Amino acid sequence: MQYEEQSYRHLLRQYEETRMRHLREQRARRDDIYAKLPEIAAFDSRIAESSVAAARAALNGDTAALERLSDTNRLISAQKEKVLREAGYPKDFLELTYTCPDCKDTGFIGTEKCHCFKQALTLALSKNSTLAHILEKENFETFSFSYYDDLTADPQLHLTPRDNIRMVVADARRFVDEFDTGCRNLLIYGNTGVGKTFLTNCIAKALMDTAHHVVYVTSHTLFETFEAHRFDRSEDFEDTTLYHYIFNCDLLIIDDLGTELSNAFTNSWLYTCVNERHLRQNATIISTNLSLEQLRDRYSERIFSRITGNYTLLKLIGKDIRVLKRMEEANRGALR
Repeated sequence: MQYEEQSYRHLLRQYEETRMRHLREQRARRDDIYAKLPEIAAFDSRIAESSVAAARAALNGDTAALERLSDTNRLISAQKEKVLREAGYPKDFLELTYTCPDCKDTGFIGTEKCHCFKQALTLALSKNSTLAHILEKENFETFSFSYYDDLTADPQLHLTPRDNIRMVVADARRFVDEFDTGCRNLLIYGNTGVGKTFLTNCIAKALMDTAHHVVYVTSHTLFETFEAHRFDRSEDFEDTTLYHYIFNCDLLIIDDLGTELSNAFTNSWLYTCVNERHLRQNATIISTNLSLEQLRDRYSERIFSRITGNYTLLKLIGKDIRVLKRMEEANRGALR
């Protein structure tokens, strides 16, 4: 719990620093404009003076004072915007800017945590602060079909790996586009190195860019979190824990399911996680190297039934892309 509270307080300080940085930037822009366009400073002085006068009048019983103030300030603001525009500046050049306009860099909308705060805290609690950097490299814009064979058809799917991946990526994009219109879940499975994690990163980046709260955990982290929760029943700080977000985030991505040590504990908690998110209509993506047969044999029948019944199954086929990339690098080195 101490780590979580430290992360929470650290984020609050970061938000305060962000607000102060934007205030300093606004003051710098204002000072620059005042030096170049003195009439802008005069407009701001008039707005301040009229506001003070209207406040005094209102205190003395003038009920129309605030309405007159609004009309006056609107006229002055229009003149101010005209001068800025004619000088080549946008009309909002002197306005305070925000990294997150939804919460105005406070981290909260009313009493609720903003999506940006939830996402930042999730990264801190999962100790996965490198995820944002990874997503800059692994997203739909950088996804390449060139590593997938376009000549040999898979005997089961009757598709080449490239034809198959094009269909899978199209389905992944639909998942993103239709995310807010209904709950869907994805099971992305296939051999090692065929691009499963890259594809989940593409989806995560697209949804995070549209202000959705995404939690990305490996299967090891998932069950470590459940185990830590089992031995820590403290109610303090419960609503900020990774455990809480696993059940309540917009999208949970469980990467590499099947690499954890499987036992009654992991089976029980996996079912709880999958079932609870289904009941709450929160989307889940699971990636695994296991085949459907291995998935059925490794986990309980009710887990297999829940996943195959409520998830869209996306199978990736092809050669190990990591091996292909290493071969390319080796060939380039040999040519030097």
